[in-house]
Amino acid sequence: MSAIAKGNRRFVLLAESPAPYSEAQIDTLVEALSDPAKLTPAQWIEIEQIAKKLASVPFNRSDEVEALHTDAARWLRALRLEAAGKKEAAADLLDGIWIGCLGEDRAQRLLAQARNLMGGPQRELAARRLAEVAKVSISHRTLGAVDRLAKQLRKGNLAFRRRTKIALLGSATLEFWLPALRAQCFAWGIDAEFHVGPFGQYQQEILQPGSATELFHPDIVVIASDYRSLGFPQESNDPGGEVQQRVNGLRSLWKQVRERMGAFVVQLNAEIPAQDPYGRLSAALPGGLGRMLRGFNLALWDAERAEPGVAVVDVEQIAAKFGKLAIQKQGWQDAVLWNTAKQYPSSQATPVLTQHLTGVFRAVLGLSAKCVAVDLDGTLWGGVIGEDGLGGIQIGGGPVGEAHAAFQTYLKALAARGIMLAACSKNNREDALAPFREHRGMVLKEEDFAVFVANWESKDQNLKEIARIINIGLDAIVFVDDNPMERARVHQNVPEVEVVELPLDPSGFVAALDEPLYFEALALTGEDRVRGQSIRTNQERAQLESQSGSVDDYLASLEMTVALSPFQPADMARIVQLINKTNQFNLTTRRLNESDVRQLFAGEGNYTQSLRVSDRFGDNGLTGVLIAVREGDALRVHTWLMSCRVMGRRLEEAVLAALGKFARTSGATKIVGEYLPTAKNEVVAKLYSTLGFTATGEPGIFEISTATTQDAPKFLKIIDHTNVDQQIEE
Repeated sequence: MSAIAKGNRRFVLLAESPAPYSEAQIDTLVEALSDPAKLTPAQWIEIEQIAKKLASVPFNRSDEVEALHTDAARWLRALRLEAAGKKEAAADLLDGIWIGCLGEDRAQRLLAQARNLMGGPQRELAARRLAEVAKVSISHRTLGAVDRLAKQLRKGNLAFRRRTKIALLGSATLEFWLPALRAQCFAWGIDAEFHVGPFGQYQQEILQPGSATELFHPDIVVIASDYRSLGFPQESNDPGGEVQQRVNGLRSLWKQVRERMGAFVVQLNAEIPAQDPYGRLSAALPGGLGRMLRGFNLALWDAERAEPGVAVVDVEQIAAKFGKLAIQKQGWQDAVLWNTAKQYPSSQATPVLTQHLTGVFRAVLGLSAKCVAVDLDGTLWGGVIGEDGLGGIQIGGGPVGEAHAAFQTYLKALAARGIMLAACSKNNREDALAPFREHRGMVLKEEDFAVFVANWESKDQNLKEIARIINIGLDAIVFVDDNPMERARVHQNVPEVEVVELPLDPSGFVAALDEPLYFEALALTGEDRVRGQSIRTNQERAQLESQSGSVDDYLASLEMTVALSPFQPADMARIVQLINKTNQFNLTTRRLNESDVRQLFAGEGNYTQSLRVSDRFGDNGLTGVLIAVREGDALRVHTWLMSCRVMGRRLEEAVLAALGKFARTSGATKIVGEYLPTAKNEVVAKLYSTLGFTATGEPGIFEISTATTQDAPKFLKIIDHTNVDQQIEE
């Protein structure tokens, strides 16, 4: 047993004892600092307290501590420098101390470096470190510290990926959620402004015109109605009626939020209480409380599918995963805190719930990841294929091999739901492909990968190449590699990429990739299911293009069919998904929920268009959206976007030709285009000029006479239904 483990109680006493320390106490400290064993998160905090005390008194054993090369000694030296006000030196000493660490251990080290970078010239690095803390920590204490430091950083100019306003309404004291929510939103680049409704008055806040919530003009409304507020009886003779009554009540609230406030609804379902006087009968009896709550939760999921602009958060599953009656920690609920302050869930459980809420916020705002770039050796299988050969790698057939197979199974399921897989390996390409083609234990096959990159280039360069091939931003990629040094290099060189910190034991790989909720989604569309195949066929198209004499020859050889239709209910999930995820070919980057889209469609004289493209290689599905609103004698383009998968095919000319035809038919004399620049849509900065529009003199505003709009290119076969019927068929 290590010295730190043996002397843990004495170590705690050192943190609690006043300085100066006796020689015996210093001996205990040096012995503990000399041990190379890893410290617990609590011990990191205890060393921090000791360092603060040593900074204020003479310490004649500092040379002895300086000579130690353990992380614990380095930690103490850095924190003594911090306590002495030498923050830049402390930050330098702490740099990289977090490499290879996981969880709260990693969070504490990153937090210390972020603190010491705050006042210097590296505010951007401080913000990155602080964001990483909030991504890995589920400690309310640590997230509270992130929240406080983030407030200081916000006083400068910080770049955020999204800005949004979120209202929290419910049957508990939701102010307790704010520190964790603010920290977690900050971590994912969301500049969130929060409004908290009065305790227990979520219905009044939604139904009353002119309420504080309505005047806040939220983009997202969270309805946190716990099982107590729903008022289910312990047993009922009409369980179906009880469930339907409550679901109908919530659906009426959803409708008010969407129609009056124009906000997206995030609804929490009901935890099934761990303590029930009926015991197992609560679920066994047709009218038991446990059975009704299960039915209620299922009915909420059904209602979500039928309602636009609503997402349900599975509190029952989250509470079960956390532990409703934890033995070694505070459980999901704290009866004392509920009775005294109406706090729900407990302070330890709150960061876990808010982590899931933030995952849904990211999905609403189009910030979920799109691609997993995965290493091969040591990650998808045990061993090194180039050295061990097919017979020497471990995949299936043993504890290590089974762990790698389970991880492959998880990745294959991600691919099936539209998350693109990319291989990113330092290997000879043929060696890297051999297990996928020849090893019987492999779950993943070559065709499961949208992109396969195996060479001897650096991983950061290969990640940039993967992003280029798929045509996505680096911030849409999650990188998985068992080598901590490779992870650190990617952190350093391409900080936009999300890097998964894997444990040494491959049995923990699935949890490491799953728990940060990188891939939360609001819907699963047909286009999602074939996304990987679409990327592979795009690479075949690129090969064809390289063999063609000219761009137009290449485009003609694709034999493209373009189908244009007004918006339809069956397409609405995909349309909203595109609006909220597309960044490059997006003229205005306005983010809309389904209620917003339907309101725009319903406007008199407005025009909507969904674009589908197929060619000789396959069907790309619904890949483009245009919304134009009538303003007097003009049609103004409100939203115009296309998936990166179909860019560069002159499809924008077909889109504009159909809009021009509708405009002329409806009596409009001009089309007004708007370009709102963002960090990612520079590719369309000159689109309107290229299509014959003229600048009006007002920044970002262009116009063209409907008499001069051009026809679609001849090599495109056009099927245009937008000039026939602009009505949504319910």
